[in-house]
Amino acid sequence: MTDRTRNQLGRTWIVLVAIVLSGMLAVAFQGRAPVVVAAVLVLALIKARLIILDFMGLRSGPAAMRRGLLVWPLVLALLAAAKLFATGMPSL
Repeated sequence: MTDRTRNQLGRTWIVLVAIVLSGMLAVAFQGRAPVVVAAVLVLALIKARLIILDFMGLRSGPAAMRRGLLVWPLVLALLAAAKLFATGMPSL
C-alpha cells in the first residue's frame, strides 16, 4: 500500500464517519419525516459507493463488477423507499 493510497483511504474513512454522523443527527432532530428518510437513503448510497470503489479497490477494477456492485445498493434503496411509501409514511 502506497502513502497515496493510505491517505486516500484515510480521507474516505473521515467522509464515511461524517456521513454516518449527519444521518444520525438528521434522524435525531427530524424523526422519520419523508425528507429525512430520502436523505438517509441517499447518504447510504453515497457510503456504499465509497466503500465499493475505495475500500474494495474497484475504482480501477473490472467495469462489469463495479457496475454490478454499484447497482445493488441502488436497487435495495429503491425497494426500501417503495415499501416505506407504499405502506404509508409515519407522521412525526
